[in-house]
Amino acid sequence: MEAYIMGSDQRIVRCARVSFGKDDKVDMDRDKKLIKYLFQHRHASPFEHVIVAFEGDKKDWIDLIQKVQSPVFQVYWAGGYVWLNLRNFINAFEHIPRAVKQKVRELLPTTYAVIKGETPTDYSTDSSYVSQKVETSSGWIGLVDKLELGTLMDYYTFVVECPLFVARQWHRHRFGSFNEVSRRYVSYEPTFYIPSYLRKQSDKNKQASTDEKIDEPWNSLFMKKIKWYIEDLRTLYENMIEKGVAKELARGILPQFMHTRFYWTVPRISLDNFISLRTHEGAQKEIREFAEAIISMVGYKNSATFRL
Repeated sequence: MEAYIMGSDQRIVRCARVSFGKDDKVDMDRDKKLIKYLFQHRHASPFEHVIVAFEGDKKDWIDLIQKVQSPVFQVYWAGGYVWLNLRNFINAFEHIPRAVKQKVRELLPTTYAVIKGETPTDYSTDSSYVSQKVETSSGWIGLVDKLELGTLMDYYTFVVECPLFVARQWHRHRFGSFNEVSRRYVSYEPTFYIPSYLRKQSDKNKQASTDEKIDEPWNSLFMKKIKWYIEDLRTLYENMIEKGVAKELARGILPQFMHTRFYWTVPRISLDNFISLRTHEGAQKEIREFAEAIISMVGYKNSATFRL
């Protein structure tokens, strides 16, 4: 039985530590302890960024659904493979074929040891922080990993840095897993996206803009005020932190132009739906650039042909 894994022990750590803005760090001893902590305290979301796929038919898929007595258990079947993320793999552990478990043991040795209640020895890492990276006008996106078997459930993990308002649009695409920087934990100086000019509201679409700049002197006046307010609020935020204000409260004054960073793990069927919606001319320019960047990295396969 062939089994395929997307991810590593470090992937789990990276998606957990992005909350602290430290997803680019490697400390194997601490990383092993963190995986154990996440598992024991049921911090499950970082495990969703590791994907397990193995050969199976529809009967294997249905058998898993029937055997795992949890109303939130999720497993999928596509293209002759059973697909599930590591969170669901753990919940179905006793019902997973032995050959698949062995593959997980080989490729995620720390995580497997933690699941089994053993002491971790080896530790697997990602080959690089990102394999491809594309800059956009408002941020950047990097391809972390992919598992392509030619099915609708092929999986991809991206890391994205973008303005808050773009992230909130992104998170409306619910079929996927997200882990994001939290300013409850971090207090480093925030960065901001400032557009090169202010676009006009579209006359044809109530929620969209045109590429045309608003009239002067208003564009220059508003841009000057935006930059002033951002700097003023950045200074206020830093002063509040210095005087002991809780980060979870101080962050409330930071504007939506502020950058955030998150990990996104998504199957092809949902990724293509994102692309089809966010490359539309009515989509916001900033998120449209990200959708076009995704196409440049992993293509568009037009798999999102399902009905609502």
